[in-house]
Amino acid sequence: MLEKLLTIAVLALSLALACPAGATEHDPGAWLVVATTDTLGSSDSRWRYWVDAQARYFDPGSGAAQYLVRPAIGYELDGGTTVWFGYARFRSRTRGGDYFDEDRFWQQVSWQPRPLGAGKLSFRARLEQRSVDRGDDLGITLRLMGKYVQPLGDTGRTDLVVAVEPFLDLVVTDWGGSARLSQNRVLVGLGRRLNESVRLEAGYMNQFLIRDIGENRSNHLAILNFRVSF
Repeated sequence: MLEKLLTIAVLALSLALACPAGATEHDPGAWLVVATTDTLGSSDSRWRYWVDAQARYFDPGSGAAQYLVRPAIGYELDGGTTVWFGYARFRSRTRGGDYFDEDRFWQQVSWQPRPLGAGKLSFRARLEQRSVDRGDDLGITLRLMGKYVQPLGDTGRTDLVVAVEPFLDLVVTDWGGSARLSQNRVLVGLGRRLNESVRLEAGYMNQFLIRDIGENRSNHLAILNFRVSF
């Protein structure tokens, strides 16, 4: 079992670090996430809601940061599939101290197949329509994520978490979007159920950003994610 867990972690870190270091700027950062989800209505309802709020800090001391809130409504289908419709509001601060806002409407399909041994594998495909206040064009991004959660120990309260998520920009925009792979995220961390309502996930995420002009950027991020259910 230990060899299996180490193999998963090494593969994920290899994906994160397999980028041209000579053409890449490396920066540290930290993201704090608080999310809540539950059923809407009675306990046997198929309707779901989701709300998360995030504070993201890049390259400490540079002033670069991003804040967002993201609500959504979902409906659970058969076979472990849930469809979601949501909205997100972003506010970003650049290194120069300027702020700009972004609105995103998004649709998502989440699928969790049968357990893979003791672990759980899940997938999601999210389509985002992006409007930025410093441009006129509508950006469209497809995000594809695979996640694997493997229990550790005998208590069932602690897990190894590994996730990979590439971003594909589908159209060219006047505010910098290009029709290509624009970024990739790889996460390796630990999850811990603190009580019946709160789960904490903490770990490392590599966010690799691909630029048309200038150096690519590899953000090395500490992630702290609180998930609350009522």
